Amino acid sequence: MFFRQLFSQHKQAKNSNFCLPVIPINNSLRNYNIWTKITKNKALHSILIYIAIAISFCFLSISNAIAHAPEQSYLYFKIYDQSIEARVEMTVEDINTALNLDLPTNRKPKSEEIEPHLEKIKDYIDKNLTISNNQQEYVLKYTGYKSWRTGFARFLDFDYQIDNLSEVPESLDVDYRVLLDIKPKHKNLVVIEHNWKAGTFANESSVSLIFTPNSKPQTLDLSSVSVFKGFIAVVKLGVLHIWEGIDHILFLVALILPSVLQRENSRWQPVKNFRPAFFHVIKIATAFTIAHSITLALATLKIVEIPSHIVESIIALSIAVAAVDIIYPIFGKRIWIIIFVFGLFHGFGFANVLAELGIVQERAFLSLFGFNLGVELGQIAIIAVIFPILYLLRQQKLYAKFLLKIGSVFLFIVAVYWFVERAFQININARGFVEQILPFI
Repeated sequence: MFFRQLFSQHKQAKNSNFCLPVIPINNSLRNYNIWTKITKNKALHSILIYIAIAISFCFLSISNAIAHAPEQSYLYFKIYDQSIEARVEMTVEDINTALNLDLPTNRKPKSEEIEPHLEKIKDYIDKNLTISNNQQEYVLKYTGYKSWRTGFARFLDFDYQIDNLSEVPESLDVDYRVLLDIKPKHKNLVVIEHNWKAGTFANESSVSLIFTPNSKPQTLDLSSVSVFKGFIAVVKLGVLHIWEGIDHILFLVALILPSVLQRENSRWQPVKNFRPAFFHVIKIATAFTIAHSITLALATLKIVEIPSHIVESIIALSIAVAAVDIIYPIFGKRIWIIIFVFGLFHGFGFANVLAELGIVQERAFLSLFGFNLGVELGQIAIIAVIFPILYLLRQQKLYAKFLLKIGSVFLFIVAVYWFVERAFQININARGFVEQILPFI
């Protein structure tokens, strides 16, 4: 739908001899028909379309999470070297149906409402959940409960743990039958949420087992594991985090935009050779990686901790500073210092991601090294795509006089918007504002 509208508008503009309004950036651009220049230069036109599509894909995200649905209960496993954690998720309504209770379903049940029935609920789960290996049934140690909600129901989670394992078995025999005897359409889904050696982290998209009223006990395979497999998965996480983290991408873009130009007599001039300019950008990205590696380790190991809203605010500020430096070169050759300083704060942002995924609870060194390696590879991949395009554009008059400046302004506006939201912890409905003013443009 997005691309259909995009190309439809492009076609309408072309048929109506549409041209962009004059943007008087300086005297040389006055009365300059930018759209005509772009459409006449086929190479430039193709490159800009390519950039637009690439940027659009950067903003698109695909959700892999399971949509919790009615008539479903869930069993999540977290697999560690010498222990296994299990979490049973059931709706409050289903618990009421199974046990003839009257827990509230239109609001969050209070602890004083849940706890009088807690032993009854635990007994019901114990009777309908069996986890074993080679006919040896494991003892499930209850560790607590919590309540949360989706768009259609309240859920109660019950946490269990299997301790004192000499090693994790290659398989688990699971029989998960809550509600299956009283609700014929009900399904119980089993998901491996975490298994470092299998390269599984915060998984909610891949269901391993499904139980229905006619299902027999099933085997959960845990044999496809290795330290190497887990390490490669952590590297991939680093790559994906850079690709999906739009604020980190925009910071990189702010550093790459002026990389195909050099200042001579206070004016931007195209660089002469591809290779030195390209490796200069790689060095910048590597300095950024070294900086965030330091604070990522410090924050992950709980040596230094900074509130996340402060970290995210400074990350937004780093984009704004980098954007301003393009138009008004404040730092000059000292930009390395700025990149390194802001890289330190980006590292705290990465640490928050690792903490949420629970990756460094085991094999901290491999997890940190693999994630940093993935971030560096992700950055190099972005540079490898964007830099050649900018290099081809560098000799176009539009690049230094229009694209560079407009790109800087765009980055600055987005960064300030993020900074205000994050620093003051307010929600600015920019999308609603844009939708309101679009009819008048």
